[in-house]
Amino acid sequence: MCMHPVIIVAGTHLKGRFMDTMFVATAQYGNEQVYPIAFGYGDSKNNLSWEWFFDCLKSALCHIDDLDFIFERHVSVKAVISKVFSDATYTISCPYFSKNVKKGFHIKDVAAIMDKTARSYTGLKYNWYME
Repeated sequence: MCMHPVIIVAGTHLKGRFMDTMFVATAQYGNEQVYPIAFGYGDSKNNLSWEWFFDCLKSALCHIDDLDFIFERHVSVKAVISKVFSDATYTISCPYFSKNVKKGFHIKDVAAIMDKTARSYTGLKYNWYME
């Protein structure tokens, strides 16, 4: 089986006795099934925990050309991806991108159009929404 060269990274806050953040990295097989690649937990407020997670992820993966990461708007994640996976590209996920557009333009229609543009599957639809 082959993997799409896109890895989605997220962190979620844990409650209860651990009170840390769980880190998760997922990808898709060629047949569109999503599967987890790695998970761990640590303090999300600093780069050290994220760097540890991405170092472990890198050691688990072989070299992948044109690797792309999608993540939430976390400053540490952006900094660590640049450091650990220097050849990889990265972007924020659609919901966070849409939230940034809504916050910047203060017009909900612009965010809705950008969301539709980001989810376009054809060049024709993409260009239509961009216009």
